[in-house]
Amino acid sequence: MKKVLTALSIGLVSFAAFASEHGGEHAPDMHALWKNFGFRALVFVLLVVILVKLAKKPLLDFLDKRTADIEKAIKDAQDAAATAKTELAEYEIKMKGFEKDLETMKENSLKAAEAEKVMILEDAAKQADKLKAFAENLIDSELKRAKVQLKKDAVMAAIAAAEAKIGKELDADKQKKILEDYIRKIEVAG
Repeated sequence: MKKVLTALSIGLVSFAAFASEHGGEHAPDMHALWKNFGFRALVFVLLVVILVKLAKKPLLDFLDKRTADIEKAIKDAQDAAATAKTELAEYEIKMKGFEKDLETMKENSLKAAEAEKVMILEDAAKQADKLKAFAENLIDSELKRAKVQLKKDAVMAAIAAAEAKIGKELDADKQKKILEDYIRKIEVAG
């Protein structure tokens, strides 16, 4: 309020100085000017008083409400920040747990893969041994069959050669006896 009165005083002094400069017959009536200025100042003061009387309570209520809203917003933000910090700490703990679980799962997977590898290699070795034994058995049986076939072919060739050599001199009984003797000799030799 003091600032308003100081400003008005400075305005009045400067107005008076202006009026005194232009003295003479066209000089303004100072009494009328002061009267006009007084009415204007009175109206202004009344306007300020009325505004203060009418607007003071709503303005103070508005400012109080705005202050309360700001304080509530600050408190909510602080609560949210505290909650966020707590959740962040919880998530960090969970992440450490997940990292440990992930490491454990990785180790278990590597162990399982190694065990699977060993099992596959053992199975492959068993299959290879079975195939080798099967091949050896097949070779042995084919060798025996080939020997038997060779013996039969040799006997048939010997018979054919003997028949050609001996010709028709031998009868069927003698041929049979010679053949049986020859077969026995071959079986004993083989």
